[in-house]
Amino acid sequence: MKLVIIGKGGQGVIFFSKLIAQAAIKKGTSVCSTEIKGMAKKGGVVEVQMKIAEGLSGLVRRGTADLVILLSDDLTDYAQTFGEKIFTFTKSEIDDALKIVSSRYINTFLLGIFVKKTDLFSCEDFIKILDDENKKSFIKGCEYVQS
Repeated sequence: MKLVIIGKGGQGVIFFSKLIAQAAIKKGTSVCSTEIKGMAKKGGVVEVQMKIAEGLSGLVRRGTADLVILLSDDLTDYAQTFGEKIFTFTKSEIDDALKIVSSRYINTFLLGIFVKKTDLFSCEDFIKILDDENKKSFIKGCEYVQS
């Protein structure tokens, strides 16, 4: 699977991608990835290109991504250059995340939503690799989709 994760500095793009990579590796799947940080500290674009179970390079050519995960809606045009299938979080999901969990754990909450909506991984794949506080937030994200 060719996956691209795009967002802005401070949104946790790299953290999000590392959790996905860890879950894939824990399942015995190979992962190659490339991080492009740009002006991350100033709210610039942060991008992670990742290949799960294919190839020896993490680079994903434009137009070939199987899935693009978009963490910042204002980067939609850029995300579309990588592929047609784009996963975004709704405004209500983000607003609810801010109400349900501490801001420190929003990414793991959103990761739970992503996992439940896409079925690329199981919730158990991530529960095995998360510390206790992130695990609680992740489970709340998984349960949020079920409710």
